[in-house]
Amino acid sequence: MRFSLTSIRFVLTGGVTLCIVLVGGLVGGISIWGGMSSAMSLTRMAQVKQTMMLSEELTSFTNSLRQEAATISEVIGQSAFGLNNKEIITILSAYSEHKSSLTSITIVRKNRTNVWVGRWKGEVVHEVNTELAEEAYVYAIEGRPGDGGEGFEDIYIEPSEGRPVITYTKHFADQSNQPAGTLYLDLGLKTLSKSLSDIPGPDQEKIFIFDANGSAIAHPSLIKMEAYKTFRKVPHIGNLGDPVAKAIYQKISTGNFDMTDIKVGKEAWLVSIARNQDVGDSDWFAVSVIPRQVVLGPVLDRAKLVTFISLVIVVAAIIISQLVGRSIARPLGKLASAAAAVQELDLKLAVSELSYFDELRKTEKAFRAMLRSLDVFAKYVPSSLVRRLMQLQANGYSVIAEERKVTILFTDVVGYTSISDGMPPAELAALLNEYFEILVDKVIEHGGTVDKFIGDALMVFWNAPDHQPDHADRAIQAGLAIQEAVRGFNALRSAKGLMPLETRIGMHTGLVLAGEIGSTERMNYTIVGDAVNTAARLESLGKSVGQMLCISSSTKDEAHGIYQWQEVDRIILRGRSDQTLVYTIKDA
Repeated sequence: MRFSLTSIRFVLTGGVTLCIVLVGGLVGGISIWGGMSSAMSLTRMAQVKQTMMLSEELTSFTNSLRQEAATISEVIGQSAFGLNNKEIITILSAYSEHKSSLTSITIVRKNRTNVWVGRWKGEVVHEVNTELAEEAYVYAIEGRPGDGGEGFEDIYIEPSEGRPVITYTKHFADQSNQPAGTLYLDLGLKTLSKSLSDIPGPDQEKIFIFDANGSAIAHPSLIKMEAYKTFRKVPHIGNLGDPVAKAIYQKISTGNFDMTDIKVGKEAWLVSIARNQDVGDSDWFAVSVIPRQVVLGPVLDRAKLVTFISLVIVVAAIIISQLVGRSIARPLGKLASAAAAVQELDLKLAVSELSYFDELRKTEKAFRAMLRSLDVFAKYVPSSLVRRLMQLQANGYSVIAEERKVTILFTDVVGYTSISDGMPPAELAALLNEYFEILVDKVIEHGGTVDKFIGDALMVFWNAPDHQPDHADRAIQAGLAIQEAVRGFNALRSAKGLMPLETRIGMHTGLVLAGEIGSTERMNYTIVGDAVNTAARLESLGKSVGQMLCISSSTKDEAHGIYQWQEVDRIILRGRSDQTLVYTIKDA
């Protein structure tokens, strides 16, 4: 199946139509979402108002308790002559009859005696010199009205009855305005929780109060607490079986006082927190929580449905767009990768037919034809040299002819004439190709530039076109590697009963002219100069001195590697008066 660009435009037009449909659906979804947001906002406003009322209720309650403590202490100080037990009991019992929120009231005198009045099974009872904590006596003995030690204390366990209470401490004076003792008003947690639960609020709202230490001050579970249950330690908000209260306390304990949402398990809750710093030694936190599901209700269900439908449409549109885009982009990407490979003269790649579109299919066909043409052309040029020249030009380097010190290597096959005599041309060509394949592989491995093939000879140079500071060592190592590879090649030929191809190598380092040399119709990157002739003569010298590797002293002096040098001859080159030392490498 084939498509044209016209069909692509049709698909894009359909995509625009689909987008319009999506926009219409999103408008409806946004409307529903607006309804949800409004419901959330109204609920949050009511919830914040509720927690503020709760905080104000606490403040009003504590202020009232402060005022009542001042009144009681004033009445006792001025009316109970000598702080008589009977008179104190009468005053405190009358007060307790009308204060159900109080658990007990205790008067501690400076002489470590006390009077206790409290509620027990619905009745107001009293006790003289009841058991108290040592701390209560210390406060009473050392305390003075207005000394800063008055006020609410943190929750603690009342030692005589084992109940968690909150105590308000008030020092009082006698008729002579002398410190006479201390008044302790104890408030029970169950009573406070019951009072707070009576405050009206939204459906399924849950309110609770705890201090900065996590001590539970009010919580619905405390209302169900056994009337006279005894405790060993103060109830902690995290141990009341309420995971929501526990999670909120954990966040507050890390300093997060402004949370508006929390998720516990699979359920999300709306949260409102009021911080009260005017009660006890530690901050009190009044918290209201409402399940999110209760607030959103059917609106959330409808929103989920609309969102789901919209997502299905969006996913379908994305899938269609991706399929169409992929059918265009994939063959274009393949062609781009192939073009990048061609830029590096990597012609060994396949461009398969991937596109369903006529225009792209024609482009693929033309590209495959170009690859076939380039593959034929690449057989007649040194692709590695062309690749490096392209890289140099791309990096801003010039390839015009310039004087450069290079190391040149010539090879030649010993007795080539006798080996090739009578050999069929096709067989001779195959032999030379196999032989040169081995040599060129070692040259390229050591960074050399293959200049030309001259019959059975090979000319190679280093330090052009790339700059290679170690060009002499590279050439020597390539020469040794060629000899080793040829020995392996000859071993295989000998095993087949064929004549070996012994290779002589000549090597010289000197100044040459390196660059693009030729005509506008035919250009070649090569080197010219006397050093080239010297390298060729060193290769030929090997025949007369009986050496397979002849290296000039200039190459030896340029090399930095450690080799087993051995002097083999001294020659005077044409045009020179000084002798040239010729070396070989032992075991080479």
